[in-house]
Amino acid sequence: MASFKGTTQGRLLITGSSGRLGGALALHLAAEHEIVQLDVLESPTDELRGLGPVFQGSITDVPLVEQAMEGVDAVVHCAAFPGPIQPFDELMETNVQGTFVLLEEAGKRDTVDRFIYLSSIQWHGLHEEHGALQLPEFLPITEDHPSLSTGYYDTSKVLGEHLCRVYTQRFGKPCVAMRPGWIITEEVEPAFKALLPPMHPHLNDYVGTSDLVDAVRRLLDYDPPDGFEAFLFNAEDQRSTMPSLELAEKFFPGIPVDSEKLEACDGFGALVECTRARERLQWKPKFRCQR
Repeated sequence: MASFKGTTQGRLLITGSSGRLGGALALHLAAEHEIVQLDVLESPTDELRGLGPVFQGSITDVPLVEQAMEGVDAVVHCAAFPGPIQPFDELMETNVQGTFVLLEEAGKRDTVDRFIYLSSIQWHGLHEEHGALQLPEFLPITEDHPSLSTGYYDTSKVLGEHLCRVYTQRFGKPCVAMRPGWIITEEVEPAFKALLPPMHPHLNDYVGTSDLVDAVRRLLDYDPPDGFEAFLFNAEDQRSTMPSLELAEKFFPGIPVDSEKLEACDGFGALVECTRARERLQWKPKFRCQR
């Protein structure tokens, strides 16, 4: 098996390259890797179109995926319906069947050494309209917090991660899943200010695109001890103007909290813990909202 490392030249397939994270990854990693793009939409800028091969179409299109995967050393899979968007049958087909198609093709390719899957913090089932019904079991949440998914989008991420585990077991290749919070684009980062707290239970999660690009670089060099591993990625604080302990008392009464962690960042400590990424990847988020 090839030994692909993020610090060396390699052919990198990025799916969903017209999206906010996929596009940023393509632009930032082009100096280090040969970039191949696959997206159902046309590349939005001349800069992206000029990076290298661009394949336009669905990730469920097996012949197209076969073409895009030719000579690829690693895959960063960002393509997906980005939330609970209807029609739900298309969401499930893209997010689940599309992930299956990519994993199968990557597994068959001798050149492909690693696969990075963009999952979501919504894997945990604590967001959107389910927030008031599905409350966390403890705060801050960690990767060990179980999934309480009840919606199609979060379930698609649960199924996607399960397919990643099957891929690792079947093909013996490393795979990692990223569970980022709400992704703030690089264009918005400089002026992003803390928001008023929502009117319902919410983790108030967020993470800067710049920090996720750094995370992907580190993941391209990382070998999970058990073949598959998932990582939460979040800023050091939460994005609301309400102190974290106050948020917990108001919206999550009776739920066990680690007060010391929530009191970090001058009282605005994140409700999402990223210790695993800090310890195993030496990742430390730099972007934080203005207060």
